[in-house]
Amino acid sequence: MLKEELSWLFRRGFLKWLAIGAVASFLLVWLFSSPLFIKPLYRSEAIIFVPLTLFSQQFDQQGIGFGSDAEIDGHIQILQSTRMLDSLDARFDLARQYNIDLSRPGGVKQLYDRIKQNISIQKTRYNSVSVSVLADDREMAANMANTIVHLGDMIKEDMLLENRLAAYHFARELYDQKLDEVDALEKTLSASDSLVDGRLFSTHSPGRRELITYESQIWELAERRNRYETLRKSLEVPLPKSYVISPAVAAAGPAWPPRLLLSLAALGVFIASMVVVELLRKDVIKK
Repeated sequence: MLKEELSWLFRRGFLKWLAIGAVASFLLVWLFSSPLFIKPLYRSEAIIFVPLTLFSQQFDQQGIGFGSDAEIDGHIQILQSTRMLDSLDARFDLARQYNIDLSRPGGVKQLYDRIKQNISIQKTRYNSVSVSVLADDREMAANMANTIVHLGDMIKEDMLLENRLAAYHFARELYDQKLDEVDALEKTLSASDSLVDGRLFSTHSPGRRELITYESQIWELAERRNRYETLRKSLEVPLPKSYVISPAVAAAGPAWPPRLLLSLAALGVFIASMVVVELLRKDVIKK
C-alpha cells in the first residue's frame, strides 16, 4: 500500500522536473557564490611553539626548552593584544583597506573588531599555538600570519626589557653598596694594622672578629658580583624566539565561500522541498 502511494516519486515526469530543478539550483548557487558576486577569502595558518622566557631556564636546558601552560597563555594574550592590532594596522594599512575612518568616534574599536574577525589565535591539543588569518588576498593572509608571529616576539621582548633592566640596576646597586662596605672595612683593618695582604697577624680577640666579618663580607660581595654579571650578560642575549614549526604559506584555494558545499546544500534543499510540496499537493487533492 505504501509502495503504491509513493509510486509517483519514480514517475518519469516528476523525476525529470526534479532533476532539472536540482541541477538549476546547484548551478545558480555555484554561480552566485563565484568571485563575480562574492569576493573570495583565503586562509593561511602558522604553527608555533612558545619558548621558555627565562634565559637561565633556557641555559639549563641547552636552549631547547618549551614554555609552560602559563607562558603559552601569556604569549597568546600578547598575540591578541591591542598593541598587536595597532602594529598590524601600521604594517598593512588595514584601516584604509577596511575603509574605516579612525578619526570618527568608535573608529578604533571598529577597526579592532574587524581585524579580530579575520584572525584566530588558539592553543592546539599539542600545546602549540595556531595563528590563522583570513584575507581577500592569499599572499597578504600568509604575510599577516607570519608577521603576527614575528611581532609577538618583538612585543614580548619590549615588554620584559623594562623589568630586566630594573633587575640589572638593582643588582648593580647592591653590588656597589657591598663593594663600598668592603672598602670601608679594609681601610679600618689596615689602619689598625690588623690586615696584611688579606691575613690577620694580630691574635687579640677583636682582630679575629674583624677578620671573620671581613671574610663574610668578601663572600657576600662575590655572590652579588656573580649575580650582577649574570644579569649584565643576560641583557646582551635577546629573549628566545618562538619555534616556528609551520610558517604560513599562500593558500591554493579560497576558504570562503565554500562553493561546493553551498551548491550541494541548495540541491538537497530543492529536492526535499519538491518532495514535501508534492506530498502536500496530493494530500489536498485526496481531501
